Amino acid sequence: MKGVFGGNFNPVHIGHIIVAIDAIRILKLKKIIFVPAWISPFKKGDKSTPFKHRLEMLKLATENKPFFEVLELEGRRKGVSYTYDTLKEVMEKEADICLLIGEDQAEEFTSWHRWEDIIKMVKVYVFRRSESPKKFPVYLNLLPSKIIEISSTEIRKALNNNEPVDYYLPDKVFDYINKNGLYKE
Repeated sequence: MKGVFGGNFNPVHIGHIIVAIDAIRILKLKKIIFVPAWISPFKKGDKSTPFKHRLEMLKLATENKPFFEVLELEGRRKGVSYTYDTLKEVMEKEADICLLIGEDQAEEFTSWHRWEDIIKMVKVYVFRRSESPKKFPVYLNLLPSKIIEISSTEIRKALNNNEPVDYYLPDKVFDYINKNGLYKE
């Protein structure tokens, strides 16, 4: 089985990588498929870093790791990125997949586009973000992953304020951000 891990990844950080490795280990997955969102349905009004940069940072963070794959399905489709559509497309080539989401996403799962169809299509696993798990629907499965309290939002703020983010980001991602002047207002 392979795990589909979608999100904004704005930017991808070491927490994303650690929980992805946890999912491989705990669920005995063959691979994690990272799928960056073109536009998240929950972040339509947000000013997000352009897709091309988020995609490139994911590729840099996962390069030379045969157990990681990055798909640009949502970038090719453009428009709002719905998980249901992405899973359907992935399942055309990969029959045995599961969906990996964070606790924050699990809390609002029943507001997702076609969420009932998603739980019929695949098993959904939830990464922990805190010691006391938040409440989410029983048909979502809590993954006993490491708790990584790193957030992309905090990293963006720190970068904008010229504060250190050493070790929060893979080195190549940090270099890419600096080279391209990302997260500076």
